[in-house]
Amino acid sequence: MKVLIAGNFDVIHPGHIYFLTEASKLGDVTVVVARDETIKKFKGRAPIFNENERKLILENLKMVKKVILGDQKDFFAPVLTENPDIIFLGPDQYSSWIEERIGKSGLNTKIMRLDKRLPYSSSELKKRFLKVYTLDSIK
Repeated sequence: MKVLIAGNFDVIHPGHIYFLTEASKLGDVTVVVARDETIKKFKGRAPIFNENERKLILENLKMVKKVILGDQKDFFAPVLTENPDIIFLGPDQYSSWIEERIGKSGLNTKIMRLDKRLPYSSSELKKRFLKVYTLDSIK
């Protein structure tokens, strides 16, 4: 089975590892890494690691078979190119537009979702980093 997942994967944390591990239980995992410009557009800031650095990190995780960069014009293009059996989504990723595009494209791709998330998020990690690296904590 070919499993496709997508995301920013800016700073890999235990939540990402859990997500990738669960996806790998379903089949060979292909990761679509969000482009730098896409992150800037949606988050209003640049990523910490650029798209090639994030791609390199993911390529070196044992549960990942393949890593590709996302398409800047059409988020669905990698789905058409890869033709996965499963698109595996995190619990907070939207799926209605993906379901609609799958239906229109004639693909036989199933959408599955991670049922729970670990208590990690980029926002939580930012708080941890700030707590550790504020001027008050530097001695």
